[in-house]
Order: sequence, then structure tokens, then C-alpha cells
Amino acid sequence: MTVTGEWICGWAGRMDALCSTFMGRFASAFGYPPGENCVARAASSAAVEGLPDDLVTFYRHVEQVSLPDVGSGLFVHPAGRTVDGLRGDLPTRIGGPREDSVVVFGSDGGGALFALSATDGSTVYRLPPSRVEGGVYTAGAVPPEVVAPDLAGFLSLLERELAAVNRAMQ
Repeated sequence: MTVTGEWICGWAGRMDALCSTFMGRFASAFGYPPGENCVARAASSAAVEGLPDDLVTFYRHVEQVSLPDVGSGLFVHPAGRTVDGLRGDLPTRIGGPREDSVVVFGSDGGGALFALSATDGSTVYRLPPSRVEGGVYTAGAVPPEVVAPDLAGFLSLLERELAAVNRAMQ
């Protein structure tokens, strides 16, 4: 599914409500204060040249997602970091049996990266920690996995994860 501005705004609104509930329950559930768990809206137009269309649409409405207390942490990087990744700061290719050109746009707290296929503009991969040389990610003992068919599916996954944590804290 191609994301639209309307879809992103609806998703961000639902995430705001889930984050608010999560933040309100966190300290009593875990005994310490939460980090900043939020969906930060885009304050201005970020430079997004070279990114797949769905990421361009996303960054027009959302600057970043920070969920440090959900699982090991889930993050969608700011647009600038994603664009810098294309310049060699992050992997731009997956080598091995699952060859693909990618745009890394997020990470988790365990060192894995989330990447959108630049080839089809939709498939979202989770790249476990492994060797990266010359912008090429090489799979280690744990191979890359497809976590969503597209960016909307990935964002929906974040929403489901946060909702599940909220249910568990009731």
C-alpha cells in the first residue's frame, strides 16, 4: 500500500493516543520513569532527495519516531540521518542470498536496522547486527528478514506493538 499524507496523519494521531496511555502507565508498571516515547511531527520540510516515495511522504508529516521503552526500543530516524545514510553512513546494499539496494530508516535498541528496499520501494527488512563494509551489509548467523510488505505495514507493526504493551500494563 502506498502511504498518503492522510494515512500518515491518522496513524500519527493513533500513535499519539497510544503513547499518552503508555507514558501514563509506565512508571506504576515498571517502577521507574519512561524515556521519551513519541511521534515527533515534522516542523518543516526536510531534505529528502534520493528517498523512496513512501519515505518522502512520511517525512513530510513526521520527523521521527522514538519508542525507547517498547521492547528493546523502536526508532524511525530523522530524515537527515536517513539521507546521510545514503551517503555512506549506513548500509545501502544487502549482500548474499537476499541481494537488494536499501535505504536504512530506523533501528531497534538491540543494534538491528530497519531498511526499505530501494529496488521495489516497499519491502521493509530488519537487518540484525552484522558486518558492513563499503556500504554493503553482509548477513551473519542471523539473516535479514522481511518484517513488512511496505512502509505502511511497518508503521502498523509499531502501532500494534505499542497497543500490545499498553494492554499488558492494564
